[in-house]
Amino acid sequence: MATISAFRLTNIYKCAKFSLNKKYFKPLLKNIQRLRMAKIVYVGLPAHGHTNPTLPVMKELVQRGHTVLYYNAASFQEKIDPTGVDFRALPEPLPTAREIAEALRELINASLMISNMSRRLTHYLIDEFEREQPDLVIYDSIAMWGYIAARIQNIPQICFITTFVLDGSQGAVGLGTMARFFWSALPHMPKLISWRRSMARDFGKDHSGGITEYADLNIVFTSQSFHPKNNFIDGRFRFVGPSLEPSLRDGDFPFEQLHDEPKVYISLGTVHYLNTAFYRAVFKAFANQSAQFILSIGKNTDITQLGTTPNNFIVRNYVSQLAILQHVDAFITHGGMNSVHEGLYYGVPEIVVPHQFEQLLNGNRVVQTGAGLLLGNTRPYGRVTAQELRTALNTLLNNPQYQQNAQRIGTTLKEAGGYRQAVKEIETFLDAVTSYQIRGASLSLQTPIP
Repeated sequence: MATISAFRLTNIYKCAKFSLNKKYFKPLLKNIQRLRMAKIVYVGLPAHGHTNPTLPVMKELVQRGHTVLYYNAASFQEKIDPTGVDFRALPEPLPTAREIAEALRELINASLMISNMSRRLTHYLIDEFEREQPDLVIYDSIAMWGYIAARIQNIPQICFITTFVLDGSQGAVGLGTMARFFWSALPHMPKLISWRRSMARDFGKDHSGGITEYADLNIVFTSQSFHPKNNFIDGRFRFVGPSLEPSLRDGDFPFEQLHDEPKVYISLGTVHYLNTAFYRAVFKAFANQSAQFILSIGKNTDITQLGTTPNNFIVRNYVSQLAILQHVDAFITHGGMNSVHEGLYYGVPEIVVPHQFEQLLNGNRVVQTGAGLLLGNTRPYGRVTAQELRTALNTLLNNPQYQQNAQRIGTTLKEAGGYRQAVKEIETFLDAVTSYQIRGASLSLQTPIP
């Protein structure tokens, strides 16, 4: 199996390109163009908020000619297949997206869940990488089985971060929250210590670190302006903004039913949509409001369970969020990072009603940047009254500064570059630090090219 450095490969390509008029360079150019494409593995986990930003990136990589193997739970294959990747199902049992979301309500529960499946998945991926011999492994920031297997097989790695970078963001988390985390973790420390020791025995201390280990390149799917202040972040981190591609979203909407009055979009995202008590509070809060409301309640929610729908509401099981956000004046959201980004991307001020810790951090940042308000931010998260909702919305709609700040943050998200910038970072990384594995090709150069 021959290897050739990407730098040298680029130089060869340039020489061949400038010599196209010479017949003997044409076969070489054809080979070089093919060999510049890499075999890339992406390792994820069954969580919608961590998966959605990867889809436009993977689609673009495939369209550029790279081979992409995408590892995730079988339940996510239908969502991932349209990108054109070669989907590979991780071995069961795996937690469902809802189970992961519930675990994230408490950081210690998320840590325990990840630790419980890490050893088995790491062994599986070591064997997979040995057989597939990828040029690059990209892993989700909490899919530790990806980075450990890549380290053992000595494969270059990139980390995808679809949340804020928590290391160094203790100020954003808050001392009270950190103290509560450590207190809740104490009873589980013997189990976690035993787990760390077993991982070190199986995979070596140098390969198995914590749940989140950063790589030489870490792609963060937000803008640096929206990210909380963080002294841990250095040149290894690249901020590319949200990864949005409308063609990967399905659904339609009766836009002809929208009125000229203020319009408000309400959604609790992919996982928390079963909160019927919240929907009833929304009906009570806004039934007599001089505005039009678009409520997305999730594909598995029975609309009839919600009772009588107010006349100023359009209630749908599914709404194409990227499409509707371009037509509304406010967004009431659970505060998932993707939803927060999408609202701000289109300059829509937000009311965040978080249902777990990560969403609370996102909501705090929306408030800090002046782009919206935060409700239901005391434990247990997500509890809110009709009066609180009504007061918050009136404040948001009657103060143009919220929209101005949302538009300002939206500009930084757009300027970060999105999925195309992510792909550019990936290909630059490949050119700089990897050697492509050349399979089944013969390339003979009499004179080395520096």
